[in-house]
Amino acid sequence: MIIPLSSKIPGPGWPFVEKVVQKRERVLPKEGGYFVHVTSRVRGQDFLLGTKEKEAFRELAFRWAEFSGITVVTYCVMSNHFHLLLWVPEKEEIGHEEVVRRLKLVWSKDKVKEWEGFYGLHSEEDQKKLDAQVIDRMCDLAEFMRVLKHGYTLWYNRTHDCKGAFWDARYRSVVVEGTPLALMSVAAYIDLNPIRAGMVEDPMEYRWSGYAAACGGGKTEREGLEMLVRLARGVVPQKAEGVRTMTLNKEMPGTWREIGEKLDRESRQRVAPKDWGEVQAVYRLWLYAKGESKVNVDRIRKKMRDRKGFDEVEVMAEMERMGAVPMARMLRQRVKTFSRGVAIGGDAFLGRLMTEHRGSFGKDRNAAGRKLPGRDWLGMEALRVTSGGNDE
Repeated sequence: MIIPLSSKIPGPGWPFVEKVVQKRERVLPKEGGYFVHVTSRVRGQDFLLGTKEKEAFRELAFRWAEFSGITVVTYCVMSNHFHLLLWVPEKEEIGHEEVVRRLKLVWSKDKVKEWEGFYGLHSEEDQKKLDAQVIDRMCDLAEFMRVLKHGYTLWYNRTHDCKGAFWDARYRSVVVEGTPLALMSVAAYIDLNPIRAGMVEDPMEYRWSGYAAACGGGKTEREGLEMLVRLARGVVPQKAEGVRTMTLNKEMPGTWREIGEKLDRESRQRVAPKDWGEVQAVYRLWLYAKGESKVNVDRIRKKMRDRKGFDEVEVMAEMERMGAVPMARMLRQRVKTFSRGVAIGGDAFLGRLMTEHRGSFGKDRNAAGRKLPGRDWLGMEALRVTSGGNDE
């Protein structure tokens, strides 16, 4: 008997039935891939994530990320919340074999076998539709976060013999422009969470973060940090690129193809670190620069408070051990910039986002970005939604 295509796929826990409709449209780029910082808290902000729970969350997050085609650039799993910096690519076309391989990442062997049996009962046209149903769940931030949070809730409740919601409300999402300053700053903010909380004295000591896991030999975590360093090294100012192009044109007149190929080779040389040791050194220097302890003034209550971090002696000692700082200035910005609002980037980048999601902003609003306090942001701004939006 041929099972109707509209029937539910057999087997418990089938996650691909209907997409959950968002309560409010999220401000995300509608074309091309994008970087995004997502975070979510445990209900009541209770400290429910111990060693076993953190390990389970990390393992589940990476399995669903690989299924989805999403890259986890870096992350941090704290005792009552988590942070993920993700690269969400455009939708991709994949064949049936790849569909099955990815299903095996998130399903049991019996469930995959049952699905393949169901798949074999249909015509070639209907088989394509079945593959499309699975592929439609890939490269999709909302779907990734849904299955990750729901799947973890099921695991936690089953493991601890309890019921009910595990996570507190919706997750927050902040789109991050793919520039060195924005990406490295958000990544450092994530990996420095244990330092800010006073849990460790060195970021590589906290094993449930991207940086520490990479230092411990984690292949996937190393690939994420290498991506950051490549991006940081590969961005060349447009004027500098133009001057280089004109110089090559004088040397090789009329050979634009050769000029383009030479520029590509030079770009690849710029962005390729020699090895993990070089990636680690570059990123560690950035962490120490970003993590220098500051004394912040609370302008509302007029109080002084110390923010945990590295003291100046530690920072200078790290510089002397690792070499000169190869990147940006010290950053002095309130941490909520990286978890509130909907996007971080330059004026043009934020302007495009606001245009794509005009209904999420006031009709009289003209400027997209709000300047960040401090002198070290070099043109970076934040995009906020006046009410509602991603902050629910």
